[in-house]
Amino acid sequence: MAEPDRQLEVVEGKTLAVISEGLYLLNLLFPLLPLLALTWLWLHHRGSATGLLFNHLRQAFIGAVIATILFTAANLLIIILGGYRSLHALIIFELYYIICVPLLLIPGLLGLIKAMAGQSYRFPLIGRLDV
Repeated sequence: MAEPDRQLEVVEGKTLAVISEGLYLLNLLFPLLPLLALTWLWLHHRGSATGLLFNHLRQAFIGAVIATILFTAANLLIIILGGYRSLHALIIFELYYIICVPLLLIPGLLGLIKAMAGQSYRFPLIGRLDV
């Protein structure tokens, strides 16, 4: 009787792992709203998460926080250097989208692929942090 419950828990953990990785990738395009959804998932499931879900949810949450901080820092730098109508804005956003987004996108895509396969994945640098 415990076997169907275990299978349901594994399927639910895999589904939530895929959702968390998808929200991380969505956070690269639209910062803040997916981060709020990831925060809710993290607070709601961190105590009861299985290994797979905990692995993907923790890394997606930490990665989304880092991505949001970088996006906010780029915007603050633009505002400090003269606003959005200056040449600085173009240069900063080009550097952000050429350097930061691919460095955050590639591990997120690999994490999503591993989550869909039901496997654990460790983001570079983020996966080594102990929360």
